[in-house]
Amino acid sequence: MQTDRSKFKILVVDDNQPARQLIKSTLALAGYTGITEAVDGSKALDALQNRKFDLIICDWDMPATTGIEVLRAVRADEALSAIPFLMVTANQQRELVEAAIEAGVYDYVAKPYRLSTLNEKTAKLLGEN
Repeated sequence: MQTDRSKFKILVVDDNQPARQLIKSTLALAGYTGITEAVDGSKALDALQNRKFDLIICDWDMPATTGIEVLRAVRADEALSAIPFLMVTANQQRELVEAAIEAGVYDYVAKPYRLSTLNEKTAKLLGEN
């Protein structure tokens, strides 16, 4: 039986508008409609205080508040700490990946990525498979 993907609330965080749009469009094509965008890490943290999300998809490299800082803030907040966190990054250096794992990232997608990879990881993190 197919899961009703419209019930999931997903926060997409990226300072790059085309990158946000690509993620949002990919998710929408897969049936996810409850998508909220944040243009940077601080706006993401504001959104997390005001709404409940089932998944965070966040870019690593952003000015002011980076993705790893958002991840650490989410993990430090008892009310948010259980939300699955998918990091999207062009950084594939071992020490950065290890830092994200230590901070509590659930998974990551390396840029450039296949749209099918994003869909598969999203479904997995939302418990669909």
